[in-house]
Amino acid sequence: MAVAHEDPESGLPNDNSKLTPDTPITFVEKESKAANIKSESSSPPHSLQNAKPIALDWDGPDDLDNPHHWPIWKKVFHAAIPAIYTFALTTGISTFVAAVPLIMVQFHVTRIVALLPITLYTVGFIIGPLISSPFSELYGRRMIYWTNIPMLVIFDCIAAASDNFAVLVIFRFLAGAGGSGVLAVAAGTITDLWEPKYAGRVGLSYIIAPFLGPSLGPLIGAYVIGEYHNNWKYAVWVIMMIIAPVGVAVIFMKETSKKHILYLRAKKRGTDLAVESRSAVVRRIGNAMLKPLHMTIVEPLSFFMGIYTAFSFAMNFSFFGSYNYVYSTVYGFNQKQIGLCYIPVVVGFLFAMVTFGYFDATKYRKEIIRTNHKVAPEHRLYSALLGCWLIPIGLFWYAWTPRPSVHWIVPVLAGLPFGWGTFASFLSCMTYLMDTYMVANSASAVAANGGLRFALGAVFPLFITQAYENVGIHWAGSIFAFASVAMIPVPWVFFWKGKELRAKSHYETCKY
Repeated sequence: MAVAHEDPESGLPNDNSKLTPDTPITFVEKESKAANIKSESSSPPHSLQNAKPIALDWDGPDDLDNPHHWPIWKKVFHAAIPAIYTFALTTGISTFVAAVPLIMVQFHVTRIVALLPITLYTVGFIIGPLISSPFSELYGRRMIYWTNIPMLVIFDCIAAASDNFAVLVIFRFLAGAGGSGVLAVAAGTITDLWEPKYAGRVGLSYIIAPFLGPSLGPLIGAYVIGEYHNNWKYAVWVIMMIIAPVGVAVIFMKETSKKHILYLRAKKRGTDLAVESRSAVVRRIGNAMLKPLHMTIVEPLSFFMGIYTAFSFAMNFSFFGSYNYVYSTVYGFNQKQIGLCYIPVVVGFLFAMVTFGYFDATKYRKEIIRTNHKVAPEHRLYSALLGCWLIPIGLFWYAWTPRPSVHWIVPVLAGLPFGWGTFASFLSCMTYLMDTYMVANSASAVAANGGLRFALGAVFPLFITQAYENVGIHWAGSIFAFASVAMIPVPWVFFWKGKELRAKSHYETCKY
C-alpha cells in the first residue's frame, strides 16, 4: 500500500510515521492506461515517475468515518478490546506459577526446567511486537488483532491439552510470540479513537496491564488450580476463559488507523492507487524490525532508560520465585495464601497512577503554560524522581522483615512501596521516551524498552530461588535492594542532563 511522502531515491512513498490523526495522507494515483502505454517506450515497466500525488483526508470536520467521531459506545468497545486482551495476555505469564510444583511432579523435572513454560512464553513477547509493528503499517491494526488472538488461543490450547513436556514448552513459546503482537498496536488503537486530552486517561487501562496481569496471575492461578483438584492445565484454561469475550468481540472490530481507513475508502470509491514494489515492502519491514534493536544497542539514552525500567519490571517477576520460597519457608503459606501476598503490590500500582496524575495536573501543566506548550521532556520525570526512592525502600523492607518472630503482614506490606515506586517510574519513563523521540521514533523507543523489560523478566525467575537458598533470605533480598539503590541516580541524571543527552542522540529528538 502506498503511503505519504515520496522517497527521493525510489520515487515510492515512504513510511508515514510522522503523521498525526489530522494530517492529510498522500497516496500516488496511477496514470491512465493510455498514459502508461505512452510512457512505456521511455520508462521501465511499472514506473511511477509520472504518477500524480493525491492528498487523502477526511471529507470534513464531521466525517463519520473518523474514529474520533464514532459514538461513545463504539469507542469504548474498541478501546476495551486491547485493554482486556493485554491483561489476559500478561496474566498468562504468572497463572502458571502455581502450576510449577505440579509440573515438577508430573514430568519429573527440576524447578528451573519447570519454569520454561513461563520463561519462553515471556520471551515470545520480545518477538511478537517486532513482527507485528511493521505489518500493521501495511495491513492495518485490525488485521493484527484478527491474527494474534487466534494464534494465542490455538497455541495455548495445544499446550494445555498436551501431556508431553516438550510440546507444552514449544507451544507456550509460540503462544507468547504469536499472541503478543497486539502490544505493538494497542496504544495506537487508543490514540486513533480518542482525542489527545482523553487518550492519556483511557490509555492507562492498557498501560497498567503488563504490571497488573503478572501481579494478579499467581492469585488467579492458585485459586483456579485449587478449585479444579490441582490440575495444572487450568493455569492455561483460565486465560482462555478471560479472553473468550474478546475473541468474540474482535470479530466485530472495525479498522481504526486513519491511513488504512482512507486507503480502503479510496479503493471503494474507485481511485486507482499505486502499490509499493515487493522489494520496497520487504526493505521497510526489515528496517522497522531492526530499528528497536539498533536503538537498544547504540542509543545510550534509550539503553539506560530501558535498563532502569527493565530492572524494576524484572524484580516484579522475581517475586514469582521469592514469594513462593519466603512465605512457604518462613510462614508455611500455601499457594492460595502466597497469591494473596501480591495484593499490596497492586495497591501500590493504584497509588502510582494517582501520583503520576497529580504531577501531570500540577507541575507539568504549569510548564505547559509557562513555555507556551514547548515543554522539555524532562518535566515528565517527576513521578520517577519519587519512585526511584520507593523501590529500594520496598526491597529492603521485604529483605529483612521475613522471620518467624515478625508477623507475616509486615513483609507483605513491603509490596506497597515497591509497586508504587515501580509503576510511578514506569509511567514517567514511558511518557519521557515518547516526548523525547516524538512521533517519528517513539514507537521504536518504546519497543526497545519493552524488549529489555521482557528479556530480564524472563530471566530473573530462573535464578531467584537458588539465590535465596544459597545466600539466605535476608542477604539475597539485599543484593537486589542494593542494585535498586545504584539505579536511583538514573532519573535524576536524565532530569538534570537530559537536554545534553538528547543532543547527542543518533535519532531526531525533541529540541526544547
